[in-house]
Amino acid sequence: MKRILMLALVLLLPNSVSEMSHSPKEVSEGETFTALIDTEEDVVSVKFSVCTLEHPYTCYRPVEQNRENTTVDGRFEFTYKVGNNDYPGYKYNLTKEDDTYEIIPRQDDYAHYEGMEVVKVENPDPEKPDSYYFKVDVKAQDEEDDSLLYAPNLILTVSIIAMITLINRR
Repeated sequence: MKRILMLALVLLLPNSVSEMSHSPKEVSEGETFTALIDTEEDVVSVKFSVCTLEHPYTCYRPVEQNRENTTVDGRFEFTYKVGNNDYPGYKYNLTKEDDTYEIIPRQDDYAHYEGMEVVKVENPDPEKPDSYYFKVDVKAQDEEDDSLLYAPNLILTVSIIAMITLINRR
């Protein structure tokens, strides 16, 4: 009976705990990443905003999704295709049933987003508040093909095995 109760708790816990993530964690030009957010029951819509976090600074038209359009109740899913010289960051604006809203991430929540880097974008207008975004890592454009690195390691490994074999024969 205890095992059944523990299994039920394990299966129900992810639905009650809020989750935010994006996949893949590292993207390059032309790739698409997916951002997920699980929300509480009082959230009626989520607006997903993407801005570049490096020069040239650009913000793109936000995408809004209502709770009725979610695949799983309370889980909002957004996709974004990375463009040229794009260093994307994103944030969420949650609209609640009582017409209040919440912006995620917030300045005071850095530690609550485990595994995700929050970046502050300063507003040049001192009258307006700074913005915070979840950073999506971008692969370096000039990275060489990783398969070229395996050949020297393979040759070195075979050479070491051959030397050990020859030494042990004596």
